[in-house]
Amino acid sequence: MNEHHISQEYEKWVSEFLKYAQEHAISINRTYFCPCVHCINQICQDLGIMHDHLFIFGIVRSYTLWTWHGEVLDKPMTSQGINYVNEWMSDHLEDMVRDVR
Repeated sequence: MNEHHISQEYEKWVSEFLKYAQEHAISINRTYFCPCVHCINQICQDLGIMHDHLFIFGIVRSYTLWTWHGEVLDKPMTSQGINYVNEWMSDHLEDMVRDVR
């Protein structure tokens, strides 16, 4: 995800990400939350548009745990797991705001 958008590595990563999302994420009418800098996991897009967005805008760099795309937290979602997510969000809030800019 940190490769240049025109590199083969980035193309491979985008393909793998979209395949992973399609296999693991919950879709809403065959759309998924788009992790690009423009949509920031707030807008659902079909896979084709998501592909384009990841090349045009790039991914939110702090989005390394794919919670919106089927990745499961290591910890169970008990109060401890919720605290873990809240702490993670607090630790990465500055990065997310910078990515949005």
